[in-house]
Amino acid sequence: MKNLICILLIAFAVAACKNSEEVKKEPWADQPVAEWPKLVFTNDIVFRDTVYKGIGNAFLVDTGKDTLGITCKHIFLIFRHDELLTIDPGDNFMEWKVYLKGDESRHILFGDMRNRNPSEKVDAFNTLKVRDWLIFEVDNVPDGFTPFKIRTRPVQKNEIIYCLGWPYAQKEGSPSLVKMEMYSNMGPYYYVNTLTENVDHGGRSGSPVFDANGYLVGIVSGAEGNLGVICNVNYLEQFIK
Repeated sequence: MKNLICILLIAFAVAACKNSEEVKKEPWADQPVAEWPKLVFTNDIVFRDTVYKGIGNAFLVDTGKDTLGITCKHIFLIFRHDELLTIDPGDNFMEWKVYLKGDESRHILFGDMRNRNPSEKVDAFNTLKVRDWLIFEVDNVPDGFTPFKIRTRPVQKNEIIYCLGWPYAQKEGSPSLVKMEMYSNMGPYYYVNTLTENVDHGGRSGSPVFDANGYLVGIVSGAEGNLGVICNVNYLEQFIK
């Protein structure tokens, strides 16, 4: 009996340690939003004959081994006009740059696309939402540009989560925080209700989605009816070395 009690006490202690690690907040998460570090950026994508400026949102991820650059894969739907029909930027691609909207003086150049796939067609939204991540190598991160750490636990129904980003119509100024509630877990993506009022949703794709502790749980992928669609981190984790 004493041995059983000891085993149970050890098990509870281990579980308590794990829970303690899970709820540890990122240092910035308790600060006022105006004092948060640089967490989100916008994309300029340069081809030899075309430049797409201020398209969607982007952010960084700290894998524990390296830093990755992230934005939404359905940005390739824009490139279809340039006959890019697969997840491959092609021979005319020159540069993928991210920066704070309204301030290009400090920027990050994304490197090789880790999930580049010339066999993967640029499909309709209802299939892209299960894998709506573009994942880039990043060599240099300027001071103050802060990556997210990944939360591996799924978001629970009714849990409050947040996204941070700019709508397309906003050309400068700070990104805005949007409060959401998880409505349904669909496996590779979540449906969410938006709790913040009067949100301009247009162009927020690619915004990071994170929990109350500041840990990344997904990426803004789009909307269906009155519900937002958040692609969770399952797909991203497949490309972490």
